[in-house]
Amino acid sequence: MEGTSDVFTVENYLYFTRLIIGVVLCYLLYINFPELPFQWSLVSVVVAISPDNSTQLAKDRMIANLLGCVVGLVMFFIHPPNLLMLSIGVLLVVFIGLYFNMQGSIRSALAALVILMLYNNQSADWTLALDRLVCVIAGCLVALLVTLAFNYLFKVCRFKSPQPKDQAT
Repeated sequence: MEGTSDVFTVENYLYFTRLIIGVVLCYLLYINFPELPFQWSLVSVVVAISPDNSTQLAKDRMIANLLGCVVGLVMFFIHPPNLLMLSIGVLLVVFIGLYFNMQGSIRSALAALVILMLYNNQSADWTLALDRLVCVIAGCLVALLVTLAFNYLFKVCRFKSPQPKDQAT
């Protein structure tokens, strides 16, 4: 099979490990705090953890998630979520993200916006949006902590953090 040798690399095993650790930690939040929508932290953690274990990328995605959450919360206060408000929110996130040169993490911001603006019933309660904001940020923090922990382990064990093949030159 072609391409299978690229799948079974140390870098990918480390990526899988970081993802599983992040998912397990967020799932524990989800199970132990059923009153909060921590399922959104699960989405957030898998979006925020990067294959290359880049601390900067994890920080950029966390900032992007905050951007999406802030825009979503502002839109929520202007008018209850609907297709028009979601569309305006998408435009705002993209415009602000491009303005601040966040091209690499705009999708994370858009995911956070959509998570925040979705609602399951007809009563658009702002506390629901606030709960989702907290849970998205929790997922980002877990992703950042997992990334920092792996980088610390590489430093303590004096291993060089593996770089993807396209960056190893």
